[in-house]
Amino acid sequence: MRKILSYILLTASLTACSDILDKRDLTGIDERTWDHESTATLYLNRIYDLSMPTWPNLSSGSTLPTAIHDVSDDYNGGDQKIWYGTLSVDNINDFFGGNASNNVWAYIRKTNILLTEIEKGALPQDVKAKIKAQAYFLRGWMYFQLVKLYGGVPYISHPQDWVTENLYVARNKTSECIDSIARDFDMATSLPAVWGSADKGRITRGAALGVKGRMLMYWASPQFNPGNDQLRWERAYKANRAAYDTLLIDGYGLFPSFANIWLDEGSGNKEIIMLRSFDGATKASLFEDAARPNSESNGGGGSYQPTLDLVNAFPTIDGVPITNAGSGYDPVYYWKNRDPRFDATIVYNGATWALSNKTGRKQWIYAGVTDDRNKPNVTGFYCRKHINTSTIKDNTKLGKTDWIEMRFAEVMLNLAECANATGRTQEAYDLLIAIRKRAGINPGEGGLYGLKPGMTKDEMFETIINERRIELAFEGKRYDDLRRNKLFDKLNGKKRTILKISVKAPYTVADLEKPDATGIPLRDKLDLNGPDYTTYFTATEDVLDTQRPINYPSNYYFYAIPTTNITRNPSLVQTQGWGNGNFNPLD
Repeated sequence: MRKILSYILLTASLTACSDILDKRDLTGIDERTWDHESTATLYLNRIYDLSMPTWPNLSSGSTLPTAIHDVSDDYNGGDQKIWYGTLSVDNINDFFGGNASNNVWAYIRKTNILLTEIEKGALPQDVKAKIKAQAYFLRGWMYFQLVKLYGGVPYISHPQDWVTENLYVARNKTSECIDSIARDFDMATSLPAVWGSADKGRITRGAALGVKGRMLMYWASPQFNPGNDQLRWERAYKANRAAYDTLLIDGYGLFPSFANIWLDEGSGNKEIIMLRSFDGATKASLFEDAARPNSESNGGGGSYQPTLDLVNAFPTIDGVPITNAGSGYDPVYYWKNRDPRFDATIVYNGATWALSNKTGRKQWIYAGVTDDRNKPNVTGFYCRKHINTSTIKDNTKLGKTDWIEMRFAEVMLNLAECANATGRTQEAYDLLIAIRKRAGINPGEGGLYGLKPGMTKDEMFETIINERRIELAFEGKRYDDLRRNKLFDKLNGKKRTILKISVKAPYTVADLEKPDATGIPLRDKLDLNGPDYTTYFTATEDVLDTQRPINYPSNYYFYAIPTTNITRNPSLVQTQGWGNGNFNPLD
């Protein structure tokens, strides 16, 4: 993928055909581009760079999705207009406006140009087919991002002639878009099962099948399917089953270590299905800088702090909810005997966290802690997931961790959800058990890994959604899960919760931080798994949303087309629920 993301560097290898890049028509594409694999691939790589997903904190007004959708009840932050119901018609601008050469429709046009013009070139058919298959996927991916936000959009499958064609194209029905996107993904199933290391990040047939399965699951979910049409669920089940089976054949599967899925980028990690690569130089991930405490970042810190709601979602080491009678959960020493994914995801007050290779380093999150006084923690927790402890603080803006858009566990969870919806209960159990076994949960009675036996369809659905929440935490999936299942309805009127940790009187922050004769502060000598914790600290639940509760109106499940787009194209009909809109996104 580094080749994909650094596509400009490929020009260095094009000396022998430099005249191809010396275009006579600077407003178009030289027809000789399609006579050489190097230049055709260069063009394709540009589309990858424009359209592939990235770290949420790197999203902007020209990425898909745009930055406004970095919203979750699992961490602090998120656009207040979405949380509190004050969006205007023009706030969700993934349709893109502004520069006509830098918006989603320009990206789609580039893809359509490739799909049309490459057939006129002199490339061998097998080379054309491989390049086109990737372009089909990328076009489908871009349309999928639009449809899950707006419902049906104009589905344009060829480069429009700006002189002879009517550019005022109406919105296709959502069902038509879904079918067209599915066909685009199908066209990509001819791609290789794996690529060589030089082509890391290119789409495989398994990725195409996996994303198709994800899309069809969205189409079957309550956002698009309030009538619970079982034919949609069956279609989604078959698509996800095909993805799962194909990926197994192609050698993919669960990586043994949950904690290292994102950090082990070697060829032995067969869980990764779709990614955007980062090298820390030409492309750097800034997530570590954003998520680390301020004292261990290069000016960042303060973002992606877990809420108490997420912390409480993790079951015990036996796999049962902490609210179950007899679970053994201790609300004071809440970190004890939890699902091992808890420690791989959450950092709490006093937890060992060897940032910057500081062996034995403990993270302190109590009020007034001197280390992070410039940017205090607000939720009581930090995110451990994705964080490479060997990175020193000065290099946190040079992150090399790849963004994993899809991994095998998600495909399993997608399949489990569709299996449950279609009455294949045992299949859903089997998939969840495999995921929990990998996590390190105890097998328990009947080898169910804490799952309740004989669950109803509704109970299984709730279990799967919670499993998605903890397994895929901080992987950019929660916002879509809340929207497609209309789960924002359950959040309305509530406030996200946090944990405030204070030093217990008569002790003070100065007492805890005062070093002894050997230079070790008192706090670092405490046994927090024993009475020292309650001797020196108090923890109080509070709310993150201090001004008002969450308010996500029902019309937000399908956003408005921005006014600028409708002004430019009067054939666009506004979405129902916004002004006088009468486009039905459920059709």
